Amino acid sequence: MTDVIPLKAPLGARIEGLDRSRAGDAQTAALLARALAEHLLVVIPGEPMAPEETRAFSRAFGEPQRQLLRYKRSGAVPDVSIMVSTLMADGTTDKTAIRAEDWHTDDSYFAVPAKATLLHSIEIPSRGGATWFCNMHSVFEALPEATRKRIDGMRAIHGYDTPRARNRPSARTPEEIAETPDVEHPLVRTHPETGRKSLYLNPNRLDRIVGLERAESDALLDELAEEARKPQHHHGHVWNRGDIVVWDNRATMHRVVIDYPEGEPRIMHRVLIEGDRPY
Repeated sequence: MTDVIPLKAPLGARIEGLDRSRAGDAQTAALLARALAEHLLVVIPGEPMAPEETRAFSRAFGEPQRQLLRYKRSGAVPDVSIMVSTLMADGTTDKTAIRAEDWHTDDSYFAVPAKATLLHSIEIPSRGGATWFCNMHSVFEALPEATRKRIDGMRAIHGYDTPRARNRPSARTPEEIAETPDVEHPLVRTHPETGRKSLYLNPNRLDRIVGLERAESDALLDELAEEARKPQHHHGHVWNRGDIVVWDNRATMHRVVIDYPEGEPRIMHRVLIEGDRPY
């Protein structure tokens, strides 16, 4: 029997007793979809899988989509990205991992961002490397009423890079640059399945608010980000080898803590799930 056990946290549920090979069954897929919409984050323990198995499991949540950066795609299974964030002797990891230290949501530089991300741990360090998640419904609801009214209806420009981000992203090929023009999204997003509103922030990609001068835009974005950084909105997932964690990009942000031992492998499979245009 499959049980959905809510975490004692601002978001998240653990799925116990799930036969991963049956995730594509209509009843199981519907259970997983409901759990994700309600809890925004689901954790499914188990054993490490091959990329083909990861892709098959991900289809319970929707159609996989290929990530922008070609070099991260698994050769035989391009819908699955191989994310290597092993800490090197010089204190660096893959550039993407360094940017992932900051709060962000995946894919907001696309007009139609991924609705969800699946991360599956293949190798993990002996300690550290937790991934933290932020409930953006509760962030929006915690804002003063005057602020909520002010920002509801505002639009913002998202791009592959912005000077507001602390670190620069991975370089793109000419083909990848052509696929990623700046896009405009609502600052307050309505979840298409639950109807709840959330703050749609991405400090790594959100450049400015439409219609505001840069200084005013920066000040407002900083004010909103300050609320999102408060611990009452957060939950940290401590990885076990073989975990599958899926989160809803439409109403969450996430970040990784790079505090794990040097040289110990940290390797994940990642699958992005096709989404819908924010409104």
